Amino acid sequence: MPFATVRRSCKFRKLEVANEFLPALVGETLVDQVLREGPRWFRPGHGGFIPLEFADAAYRYGHCQIRHRCRLNLQNDPVPILPDLLGFRAVPRERTVDWMLFFDKPGATRAQRSKKIDGKLVRALMELPVAVTGECEIEDYHSLAVRDLQRGQGVGLPSGEAVARLIGIAPLTVEQVGIASTGWRGETPLWYYILREADACTGGHRLGPVGGRIVTEVLVGLIDADATSFRQSSREWRPQETLIELLAS
Repeated sequence: MPFATVRRSCKFRKLEVANEFLPALVGETLVDQVLREGPRWFRPGHGGFIPLEFADAAYRYGHCQIRHRCRLNLQNDPVPILPDLLGFRAVPRERTVDWMLFFDKPGATRAQRSKKIDGKLVRALMELPVAVTGECEIEDYHSLAVRDLQRGQGVGLPSGEAVARLIGIAPLTVEQVGIASTGWRGETPLWYYILREADACTGGHRLGPVGGRIVTEVLVGLIDADATSFRQSSREWRPQETLIELLAS
């Protein structure tokens, strides 16, 4: 692929992150504020980096949006995520992806929707196959939720309540978090807090104030740290293709 094409594609994707992806994920108000005022808490510097709060908690929100089945193309029936879509192998022809089934296009049938962000994972992700996890002496390690929680604990992430207090947001109540009945008495792991916050604050349709703030500030901060991005090189630049046109090309 020619370098100019790659560069154009990267610039386009960054524009779509700011103009389409983030508003749908966190709401236009927060996106507009961060684009206008810049990140308040995230300072990527010249080289840029991805903070642990983003990589190991906030941006793992998508784990609970994964459906048990999805339709890849119009020629075949919906298939289970696992084991049918397990990677590490050549993609068979019947698994070719028709991106119009995943992204809305004007005049076309409405694309498939992901699950809500509510803290619930489908069984396939709670019982990951050995091909994904490797052999596990402890059965719980086959659960993606367990792995997400362990990852946050292992890198020393703060609780969701601690982050909420830091950025001046009232933390969720014990009832909103909803894990006291399991015997849990401490504050909530950041990853799970962000999932429950999305459900409690938006009905699971988008991220709440803590998760939304982390994701928005990091993505906008990284875009602004890139001297070649549309935010730096030309604020007036606009792509000649839509997202679905680019994916289908």
